[in-house]
Amino acid sequence: MANPLPNEDKIYEKIKQENVKVHPLVWELIKHHIGNDVFAINAIVGSTVLDGDVLKPEDAKRLLNHTHNIQDFLDKLKKAIKIET
Repeated sequence: MANPLPNEDKIYEKIKQENVKVHPLVWELIKHHIGNDVFAINAIVGSTVLDGDVLKPEDAKRLLNHTHNIQDFLDKLKKAIKIET
């Protein structure tokens, strides 16, 4: 996991206290899109670096593409569900 927010534990606690729910359709999209990209990233890394190979430029581009896919999905989701910022 990325570096946690300084107040992350408090955020999780507030989510529990306020019984915040994620709609099943939103959760389905999150699991599908982010899950697919994370799986692909793991496959690329697992088939190169963890096997002792050097990451090739084309694989690095594929990794970046998957990270961009995640950001694009989050941006699209944010617009669709009108997250307050």
